[in-house]
Amino acid sequence: MWLLVAGAFALRFLLIPLDLYRSTDFEVHRNWLAVTHSLPLSKWYFEETSQWTLDYPPAFAYFEWLLSKAAAAVDPGMLVVNNLEYASPETVFFQRISVIFGDLVLLAGTWRLGGVKAAALVLCNSALLLVDHVHFQYNGMLLGILLLSVAEVEKGRTHLGAALFCLLLSMKQIFLYVAPVYFVFLLRAHCAASFAPLGLKLSKLVSLGMVVILTFGSLLAPVLVTGQAAQLVKRLFPFGRGLTHAYWAPNVWAVYNSLDRVVDKLGFGSQSGQSSTAGFAEVYESSALWTVPPKATFLLTLLAYCPLMAVIWRRTRPNSTEATAFLLYVALGCAISFSFGWHVHEKAIIMVTVPLLVAAARSNSQALSSTATALSAVATFSVMPLLPDQPKETFLKWLLFVGGCCVEASVLRPTRPAATPGEAAAQGGYLQPLGLGKLCPGWLVALGYLALGVYRDFGGHRLIFKGRMEFLPLLLTSDFCVVLVLGSFLQMFALLP
Repeated sequence: MWLLVAGAFALRFLLIPLDLYRSTDFEVHRNWLAVTHSLPLSKWYFEETSQWTLDYPPAFAYFEWLLSKAAAAVDPGMLVVNNLEYASPETVFFQRISVIFGDLVLLAGTWRLGGVKAAALVLCNSALLLVDHVHFQYNGMLLGILLLSVAEVEKGRTHLGAALFCLLLSMKQIFLYVAPVYFVFLLRAHCAASFAPLGLKLSKLVSLGMVVILTFGSLLAPVLVTGQAAQLVKRLFPFGRGLTHAYWAPNVWAVYNSLDRVVDKLGFGSQSGQSSTAGFAEVYESSALWTVPPKATFLLTLLAYCPLMAVIWRRTRPNSTEATAFLLYVALGCAISFSFGWHVHEKAIIMVTVPLLVAAARSNSQALSSTATALSAVATFSVMPLLPDQPKETFLKWLLFVGGCCVEASVLRPTRPAATPGEAAAQGGYLQPLGLGKLCPGWLVALGYLALGVYRDFGGHRLIFKGRMEFLPLLLTSDFCVVLVLGSFLQMFALLP
């Protein structure tokens, strides 16, 4: 397994000289390096020279500030605010290397929770490789902090686990997705909350609350005392964006948008303004169905969260030191928010797959391993359109997709022989891990990947439509993936201990 870990890091380094595609996120983070290095802290959240303004919480800004100290020795040009779209070879190398070193935090988190098996699985995950080391982001480092927080909670070091989670929220606000899980679990397990009189341990609640307040306070204070509180909120929660991202994440709203387009084509639409298929992230109006506002998605997410919170409350014993189900609760919390949240990015699926792979790595449950493998495969397939339709990138993403599926299926495949004919049938062949049981067998899912892949990535769409209906491959990808994604989420809930 350590060879897989070493190979995963070697692959990261080998990707650098290939001069692969870099998304706008590369320039986003270069600009943030420049802003935090060149300007006083009091101006960080007001700076607007670039359209890619600082819109992460303060702790991530501090991280960029620290990185900028090393960047100054590599190429000071990257730290000039007015050097928009600056991408010298030294800058590209530095930023790529910074993501790789950030994955050391991910290595620590996975190893703490599931040992070398979990580390190998996650570090070899193709979706994470594509999103962080080609497209460009720091998800590995952030997910590593999440896993370290979960590990501390599981080991009974609740205050440290809570402080790490507060740090994580202060680095990227998207992890609010899983905040209800932390709140209910810690209230029940650590503070002994119950419906019985005098059940709550008030001293534990106060001490935990002080940890949260002090952590947030220390991280937010420099920004708040410089008069940037209102600007910070405006940057962190831009509800001026649309229900879905430019490329629809495979969630409930992808189905909703598709249904809206179908009803519109049947002649019942009355759209004015921006279309959901125009390829923009701004606010748009539905053509025929109700235009869903942010408040509706929040209420629906909260409603969908209720069954999970009820399960956590019921199955977590007050003052319990048994917390092995917490990691799966975290994965499910992310899954619920991904399914119903406002303006969800397709990349957010890795917030579900990474904890789930770690849970599968340390579990003896064949069903959990199968669900993790199937979800990881569809997650990778769903983020592949982030890379452009160019020969080098197309070859790489398909190589990583097939290779990643093989690695995960091999590592999570049962090591003992089947005890009964029924168990042997359940284990199935090499394609079985891609499926979701008898209703959606692995061979059928693999056939779907192949057919849609040829249509989307190997010229099928261009051959048929000659440059028209450019959004159709993305729409079909979202709708194909949403069936597998939501099916996997339902299986995860059914597998709760």
